[in-house]
Amino acid sequence: MRVLAAGAAPANLPPDLAALHAQAFPMLPRALIERAAPYGEEMSAEPGRVLLNSGDREAAFYILLQGYAEVLEAEAGGALRSLLIHRDGEFTGSLDLFTDRPNAVTVRANTASRLLRLSRAALEALILTERPLAEIILRAFMLRRIGYLRRRPYGGAILRSVTRGTQEDPVMDLAVIGGGPAGLAAAAYAASEGLQTLLVGGSLACGDAPGLDVLKGFPGTISGLCEGPLLRRAEDQSKRFGAHVLPLRTVSRFDGGCYPYRVWLDDGRLVEARSLIVATGGQEGASDGVTFQANTAWLDGWLDTDDQGCIHTGRAAAGSMQARDYESSQPGVFAVGAARAGSVKHVLASIAEGAAAVRVVHRFLDASAH
Repeated sequence: MRVLAAGAAPANLPPDLAALHAQAFPMLPRALIERAAPYGEEMSAEPGRVLLNSGDREAAFYILLQGYAEVLEAEAGGALRSLLIHRDGEFTGSLDLFTDRPNAVTVRANTASRLLRLSRAALEALILTERPLAEIILRAFMLRRIGYLRRRPYGGAILRSVTRGTQEDPVMDLAVIGGGPAGLAAAAYAASEGLQTLLVGGSLACGDAPGLDVLKGFPGTISGLCEGPLLRRAEDQSKRFGAHVLPLRTVSRFDGGCYPYRVWLDDGRLVEARSLIVATGGQEGASDGVTFQANTAWLDGWLDTDDQGCIHTGRAAAGSMQARDYESSQPGVFAVGAARAGSVKHVLASIAEGAAAVRVVHRFLDASAH
């Protein structure tokens, strides 16, 4: 099987997809690699040395200084299949580095190689300190996740479309409300795991949180999801696969008195969904002296919230009996990121919450189907 180096897009790739591919697998210039060097340690690897094992929870981030590193996934029966090869200047990793999920792939040196290795903690420190690197790395991580389709290695879709019958179910498995880092991570994980997912990600989602200032141009921030060309290119491609993405819409009303749940968009459209993830963030510096206010007024009192509008979840949610993580007082409605009471108002924590909440959504949908 012919395997392309990650930075080499196929010659017949459409222009928009080629641009997305280049951002998903960029080659770092020498100046940026030098800026990353103090955060990690240089190491050598002989051909065949495993750097990351699929299924392990030990996380690390590698920049290839010299040589090649191969990314492989396990097939049924345990055989490893090559996905791609990283070369000099490219780096390994995806959003899974910011979650507690085990490694989805195996990474091994394909030749005698020199690498810069950063621990998860070191990578987080770099993300928060080195803005030029943060923009490149986080954009690549998100694009890798949302394009990580087993039989579509160069897909640029924000949301996955799985082959369904000619009559598609008009009720969404999951509606993700809010297109900041938490919402976009949740939508990416949910859709890539087969849930029929709608992402509503207008400007309501673009609240402030520490660390967001390093993400200019990252999908989900004000200059990314709300009006950035990157999202528009990805959205155009996603529509070819039947994906559900409404990047400029916001939610105006929620009805928690029926099931499936109903939400109305600002253009009057009605959406029905079996579950919701609220990731609408919040705003700093309200005139009444409150330093933070969640963007949850559209919920109209259906969920248990604190004085700042942040949604109580788990055992803290009034009336919650099962106390699922991230679940609100309304079964099947979850909150992540800055809109969730008690959350760490930080972009990396928001990404991790968005990804982790999808597991709980799966459990809810499985239970409600029986």
